[in-house]
Amino acid sequence: MLHSWTLIPSKSLVGRSPGSDLRWLHSVEPVVIATFQLTLASLVLLPLALFGPHPTALHWKSMAAVTVLGVLGSGLAYLLFFRLLATISPTRTVAVTYLLPIWGLFWGFIAGDQIHWTALAGVAVVLGGLVLLNLRSRPEKPAIVAIPAPEPCPAEQA
Repeated sequence: MLHSWTLIPSKSLVGRSPGSDLRWLHSVEPVVIATFQLTLASLVLLPLALFGPHPTALHWKSMAAVTVLGVLGSGLAYLLFFRLLATISPTRTVAVTYLLPIWGLFWGFIAGDQIHWTALAGVAVVLGGLVLLNLRSRPEKPAIVAIPAPEPCPAEQA
């Protein structure tokens, strides 16, 4: 139960990160930011990896699965995240994370889990919120103003 409470502060800071990325680190390359974040995370986890419990045996299939998920999952997600951050607003970039539970429901359904109506209602709320977030007010069309042709200069007529 204690672990559940630790998620609240971390999840509340997720929405603040991209905004501060753009505000404070606009001149820093995205690759440098990603490298710093991953290096810092590695240093934080290093004591646990060194002194925590270790598995009794490692299988090559498990190691291959972790490698594929790390490279294709997290690595690709990082590249896409910073690409989105460079092309759309931070609010819309973070809104992509609202799709993760829907993705989890999809894979749960594929694995044979039962999907209840409450989960489908949640999907509808999430998708509705994303639609509302991405609605744009239509800009007014500029009025077409006829600009008269310039009168010829008297010096050019001579």
